[in-house]
Amino acid sequence: MTGKLEFSFNSNKIGEFALDKEVMTIGRKEDNDIRIENLAVSGHHAKLLTIFDDSFLEDLDSTNGTFVNGQPIKKYPLRSGDVITIGKHELRYINANSAAMEDDGEKTVLIRPKVAAQAPTYPKPVATASHEVEYEPVKAEHNPLESAKLQILNGSGAGKELPLRKASVKLGKAGSEVVQINKRPDGHFIVCLNQASGKTPPRVNGEDIGAGARKLENHDVIEINRLNIEYFLAS
Repeated sequence: MTGKLEFSFNSNKIGEFALDKEVMTIGRKEDNDIRIENLAVSGHHAKLLTIFDDSFLEDLDSTNGTFVNGQPIKKYPLRSGDVITIGKHELRYINANSAAMEDDGEKTVLIRPKVAAQAPTYPKPVATASHEVEYEPVKAEHNPLESAKLQILNGSGAGKELPLRKASVKLGKAGSEVVQINKRPDGHFIVCLNQASGKTPPRVNGEDIGAGARKLENHDVIEINRLNIEYFLAS
């Protein structure tokens, strides 16, 4: 069952939204997946990232803030029953299949602030290509596709190989990751997390990644911040 948001205003339910895309935005402008026409809502107010049965909420530096259960948040892993407040509207997160929070190493890493409260148990980020891109594996259980890797093709880090042994990998500058590569039973899928205004969007083989997830094929070339990175399914 896909998670959903129950949309209400003044305690009156006025609709619901299925979380059927990996990345969804909330805001006042027409290009948002969830549009809230209210002056208290920023043009692009918040973003939802859904990976398998789990969803993560991030405030996009909105003017009036994003709240979960009455508390202001910047990045937050949602639990079923959480109430998101944006302006005067509420969105209740419903998902009976979402993972429990008590043993939630992967969620913590995905949404952790730039300065973590405790020492991580996974390898430290590896800076490459004069800090143009950073590689941050996320703690997860062992699963297939252990042989897959990335290789940097240009810049000062050209030739460097980055194994894809973890369930999720982020690429981008510290605190502003650009893309995330998720390992699934049928392959690796890349999704765009952030796209800076005025900059060339992340691409695969010259094509914009877009809002959805794209499956990576052997020898695909990922383009981020003028850096080219090739995906390999090594033997």
